[in-house]
Amino acid sequence: MLKKLQNLLTLYKIIKARGNRELILHSRKQLIGFIFCENDLNQKSFFLAMLYWFNMLKGLDVLVWRLETFGFLYGPNLNDEEKKKLNQYL
Repeated sequence: MLKKLQNLLTLYKIIKARGNRELILHSRKQLIGFIFCENDLNQKSFFLAMLYWFNMLKGLDVLVWRLETFGFLYGPNLNDEEKKKLNQYL
């Protein structure tokens, strides 16, 4: 339980440092659907979605990878020019 709380704080720091704010603001409904598992691929009730994310905190690397894959986090080694290029079609 303590490890999950540590991972939650680490995730907060990662999102604060590498979060793609432009994409988050542009596609807020998509992010909310992603968090609450409301899409067609991974549909869960609210309670099951919260348990799912709580269990995902066991392995923070997988959770960060998923957020990077969907574009909500920038990669760790991108510069400002590459970040602008990624968001040019928003």
